[in-house]
Amino acid sequence: MRLTNLLMAGKRVAVLGHEPELAARLRAMGAQTLVTDPAGALHGHRVLPAERALPIADLVVGARGEHLGLLRDGAILATAGPFADLFAVPAGTTAGPVGTRVRDGITAYRLDADREVFVLDRAC
Repeated sequence: MRLTNLLMAGKRVAVLGHEPELAARLRAMGAQTLVTDPAGALHGHRVLPAERALPIADLVVGARGEHLGLLRDGAILATAGPFADLFAVPAGTTAGPVGTRVRDGITAYRLDADREVFVLDRAC
């Protein structure tokens, strides 16, 4: 929150995987939580498959490389692991998204001509 100066109230946050405490905290801050874990329905979260949640999410927690094509322009990614793995260049190609440091802890990646995503460095 301090890093992005982003308020959660009204934001759509996709939480991928089993992270019930994180989803509960985000919901308590006013976010609309979209979770992929079916057990999230028991706690009042909206359950959607990643293919439907990612295109509408403002903030995504737990995305992996295969999810990049689903993200909307301007989405913010918070990863649990090293984010360099998200942008690994596929075998047989030489080009991939190039990151530009926006400020300490935030790097912008241009996915294509129309889409750019922002990745939060988990060290911050």
